[in-house]
Amino acid sequence: MLADYSRAENLRCVLPGKPESLDYFFEMVAALQTADDHICFYIRTHIGNHSLFLSGVFPERIRYRAEYKGAPDLKYYEELGRANFRVASDHRLARQYDLAPVFDMLAERFRATRLALNDLTDRLLSLGDTNRSVDALLQQFRGAGAG
Repeated sequence: MLADYSRAENLRCVLPGKPESLDYFFEMVAALQTADDHICFYIRTHIGNHSLFLSGVFPERIRYRAEYKGAPDLKYYEELGRANFRVASDHRLARQYDLAPVFDMLAERFRATRLALNDLTDRLLSLGDTNRSVDALLQQFRGAGAG
């Protein structure tokens, strides 16, 4: 699910038959009002995944925007993600595809998962610290595997 975000085009919430993507949470929440059962499930999982991705990979951007622009803070993203994963876990499609336990755990442990992503991001995507670059980490991994 979250791995889908490795491709930029998957960041957008694109609904079947709709020419424009839903780029903002308020658009996704509004779309829930008129969506059918399948689309509601898709939107809820997208909101959960998108909240986790943004707060897990870009927490400093969220903090900055909350402090200087009046945008929602990390708590908002956590609550939004948690609530939508909770609803998705109760959906019949989640049970049908055995995703209910995954969504349930993400709802219960959203903050812990976000913090784990924050740590992973700090370790792997550090742009200024050459000791923590992706190349250095890969070399350490290769060296550890060779022994």
